[in-house]
Amino acid sequence: MTAPRQQRQTWLMLVALLTAMIVLPISQTSLLPLLPSLARDFGVSAADINWLMIANLVASAVLTPLLGRLGDLYGHKRLLLLALLGPVAGSLLAALTHSFALLVLARVLQGATAGVFPLAVGIIRTHLPQPARGMALISTSMGVGSGLGVLAGSVLMTGWGYQAIFWLLFALSLAALLAVARVVPTDRVAGHVRGVDLLGALTLVSWLCALLTAISKGNTWGWSDTRILGLMLLTAIGLGAWITVERRVRHPLVDLTMLTRRTVALTGIAATLTGFGMYGSLIMVSEFVQTPREAGFGFSASVLGAGLMLLPSSLGNLAAAPLGLKIGPRRCLIMGGVVSAVAMLLVITGHDYSIAIYLASAFIGLGTGLAFSAMPTCINMAVPADQTGIANSMNVVFRTIGSATASAVMGAILVSSHTLHVIPTLGAYQAAFLLTTLGFLAAGLIPLAITGSTPPNWEGVVGRSDS
Repeated sequence: MTAPRQQRQTWLMLVALLTAMIVLPISQTSLLPLLPSLARDFGVSAADINWLMIANLVASAVLTPLLGRLGDLYGHKRLLLLALLGPVAGSLLAALTHSFALLVLARVLQGATAGVFPLAVGIIRTHLPQPARGMALISTSMGVGSGLGVLAGSVLMTGWGYQAIFWLLFALSLAALLAVARVVPTDRVAGHVRGVDLLGALTLVSWLCALLTAISKGNTWGWSDTRILGLMLLTAIGLGAWITVERRVRHPLVDLTMLTRRTVALTGIAATLTGFGMYGSLIMVSEFVQTPREAGFGFSASVLGAGLMLLPSSLGNLAAAPLGLKIGPRRCLIMGGVVSAVAMLLVITGHDYSIAIYLASAFIGLGTGLAFSAMPTCINMAVPADQTGIANSMNVVFRTIGSATASAVMGAILVSSHTLHVIPTLGAYQAAFLLTTLGFLAAGLIPLAITGSTPPNWEGVVGRSDS
């Protein structure tokens, strides 16, 4: 293949992967500003409507390592096509149904999109001549897509109703499926077949669902209610069973032994905290700006207005990719957490001024973009090439658990405040903002836990690998 033709093929492949990647954040964030309206439309409580987010994230947490493992065994392209069938089917079901139960099921099917990330990383590492740049670009696309998802959801809900969001996701997913099938080369796969850890998947679902149900229903049922106590007991039992299974099976869904590698463990913790902070900030800032001014705070923003106030996060994410290429992954993780924490402090101290919300949105986008763009590089430097899919999928699991926990926790804070007031109090919002600030700050401090000599290639690896 001639050089110009190879370059064209590389760009076509990257565009196909970016199209697939953009489905994930849009799917996860487009409903955030719509939750209050959807609760009224379906006649369900604030705690119950939150399961449109939680169900999607739990499915993502389970399917991500499962698809990552299968991708390592049977080929990343083959499993990427399978992963994209989930959002195609789920989006079509969501666009056509008027049942809340079926809408939750559709969100579960859309959760397969999370498997796109580790599979795309595996394809890029195998087929791109400059993999670090490609990985940084697709990582940043997740942050850009998060901001675009909020805006797209707001615009489509205002003009055509919530079903239009799912028609958009259906079209994007189908386009990505066809593009990947056409331009992404097929992987070489091992000739032997290894087992798939279905028991690990079941135990992971069990403790995650029990934990998130307890968090989301705690204020409604009462934290001392026997149902909550039973769910917490199930969480402990399920978590213990999951750890036991993953340590004993030959080919675990989530290889916990990878956590003995300091870089992998620290990156996973940072992913959990950053996912918590990002999702928590998106939920609470969107709710806050829609609060009527008569409450003494808020901006009386419409659904569309809330989306516009969060749009600068996408611009911040766009700036993250070129900056990350210059400073290296370790500094990206540190700066990402610190910048995002400062942004949330700006919300806390300047919540009366719309300019503070716009600026904070931009800096949260920049901070999370820096952090997430660095994580695949950190992971790939710490594991063998044939384990990149499962290692990156494990990191996405940590991020997704953080996001799902944020969804449940922020919903619990809002429900708690609603028990005494028609709308959440300013104190409830401030508590939530402070919680996300601490999450971001902790994520930025995690890389500093690496003492002594810096692990090989952590500093400036992105820039050097492409030079």
